[in-house]
Amino acid sequence: MQLPDSIRKLVLFLAVGLPAFLAAFPLNFLLVDRCGMPKTLAYAFVLVVQVNINFPLCRKFVFEPAPEKSVWRQYGEFMGAVAAFRGLDWVFYSFCVEALRFPLVVAGRDCYYLAYQLANVVVFSLAKFVFCRRAIEGNKK
Repeated sequence: MQLPDSIRKLVLFLAVGLPAFLAAFPLNFLLVDRCGMPKTLAYAFVLVVQVNINFPLCRKFVFEPAPEKSVWRQYGEFMGAVAAFRGLDWVFYSFCVEALRFPLVVAGRDCYYLAYQLANVVVFSLAKFVFCRRAIEGNKK
């Protein structure tokens, strides 16, 4: 049985996002816990890193680039689409780490902010998929 194209691409999208996802947690922890960076600033930096890791992987392994769009146009549209969601992601994260703190201790450190980071991945993944697909593939049916 073959999966419908959209489901197959969604699974691939989530799979190629795994390297950036796995890099994001230790990077966020390092920036906050070891470097003393404010949580919201560290998370903003982590989001930019993730997007730049994900673009070439999505373009190569998930979506079929529209031939009429240059790679730079695809990158710009990808960044624009993702920036809107990442902006909402960042606002939600910032609100949560400032207003909804709860104890989450990992290796003797209070890491509650990492739980909100994980929650945001779940909340925003499907919407990002839809807009990233359109940015790289265009409006084809």
